[in-house]
Amino acid sequence: MFDELPGEEVWLIVRVDDGEKDIKYQFSNALIDTTVKRLAQMSYSRYWIERAFQDAKGITGLADYQVRSWMAWYHNITMSLLAMLAILMIRIDLGRKAELLTVQDVREILEVILHQKKITAQDVLNLIKKKYE
Repeated sequence: MFDELPGEEVWLIVRVDDGEKDIKYQFSNALIDTTVKRLAQMSYSRYWIERAFQDAKGITGLADYQVRSWMAWYHNITMSLLAMLAILMIRIDLGRKAELLTVQDVREILEVILHQKKITAQDVLNLIKKKYE
């Protein structure tokens, strides 16, 4: 099981994106037989991770904490990330029918539907269509 873990070697990955002049550097501890394609996939996944944290800071209040104890800080972080997980799960589920649905869209939909007692899937799709008309 542990034989498949990355080794102690550290690789420097140098990347230049098409149409850009900036050179990007990052370290990796990937196995020596890792393909260039896989290294590229992992290199580009960093953007999406950073984007998720930006969304969490702006939408679920990840950065809006005023606490006086570690327990309160952990509570805030846990609740923010849990809310972000719920929003992302909804986005993935609804995204099958509305490809351009963003995390912000899901937040706006939730602000509307959480105040209603009963809502159908068609009501949610109508809200999405209305927004993009």
